[in-house]
Amino acid sequence: MIVASERLSRTLRWGMCVVLLGLLVGCQSSPYYASMERLGVSRGEVLAERVDAARQAQQRAREALDGALSRLDLALSASPSTFSREREALTHALEESDDAQRDLAWRLDDADEAAEAVFTEWREELDDYHDDRYRELSERQLAESRGRYEDIRQALATSREQMRPLTETLNDTALLLEHEEKARDLASLGDRMPDMRDALDELATRAAHIDRETDALVEALLDVRE
Repeated sequence: MIVASERLSRTLRWGMCVVLLGLLVGCQSSPYYASMERLGVSRGEVLAERVDAARQAQQRAREALDGALSRLDLALSASPSTFSREREALTHALEESDDAQRDLAWRLDDADEAAEAVFTEWREELDDYHDDRYRELSERQLAESRGRYEDIRQALATSREQMRPLTETLNDTALLLEHEEKARDLASLGDRMPDMRDALDELATRAAHIDRETDALVEALLDVRE
């Protein structure tokens, strides 16, 4: 993961001025990609960067949920003198978690837009080959890259969906604690902690799969499009 991310960062760093300019002027996707390609940054490299950004957004969202769950644990075990402070910290942690999940959703849409541009262009280029062997090689690489992307996209979307029930439970618990301090004494609140921890462990397992697939896709896009 580190090698792929560092390589990608070196490839795209000098082109970030165009990215920022595109955001400021609100340019459409075609002018945006044309501007990047004039600087030597291919659509494949843009897709690689956006997939990597989505991977990192998933990690931040998962870590934010983990932090919120830890804050809930502290609130449930807090003394009367520290309960209010811990409850406020839980509320803040949940706000950070919500922000991270919204960022993940945005990153997924961003990656989808780049994927559509990359794979459409790649498919159109197949007709430009005169040698059938080269065309078949490119077609096979296209299918492999598209398959990797779809696998990553599905894994990220599933991860996001798995965050939803855990987030809802944490928000419900925080709301209950906000209106009733004695609610923290309810056995059912503490009893749900192991299940929520298990849900986070499952998210971590999925994240490891996403990391492996993202590294493979990033390397493939950078190698093929060079």
